[in-house]
Amino acid sequence: MKQILLSTLGALLLISCAHHQETTQEARQKLEQDFSKEVGTATKADLIDRLGIAEWCKLETSGTETCRFYLKKGTKWIGEKNQKDKKPVETGDQVIAEFDKDGILRSFKASAQR
Repeated sequence: MKQILLSTLGALLLISCAHHQETTQEARQKLEQDFSKEVGTATKADLIDRLGIAEWCKLETSGTETCRFYLKKGTKWIGEKNQKDKKPVETGDQVIAEFDKDGILRSFKASAQR
């Protein structure tokens, strides 16, 4: 029984050490790589499918449209380990997308918080 418990604890330790939490920089780079492939082909509906409804959109007189998409990933608590007053920081992905007058993604700016 003791051997099984030790084996189980060892396996859990290996799993927890192997789990890699994505950094803010890694998340931003992934967004930039993914959306770079979609410039010139993706539509606003494609971004809505992936990121949800835009928080806001601004229609320009030229017919272009700029929208902010934000996908909340969770909440991270910052502060000292035993500190009672840790502060919550929302984690998520943001894409500011510009669509041409035909509704095709023309350019974007991505950011992330992890």
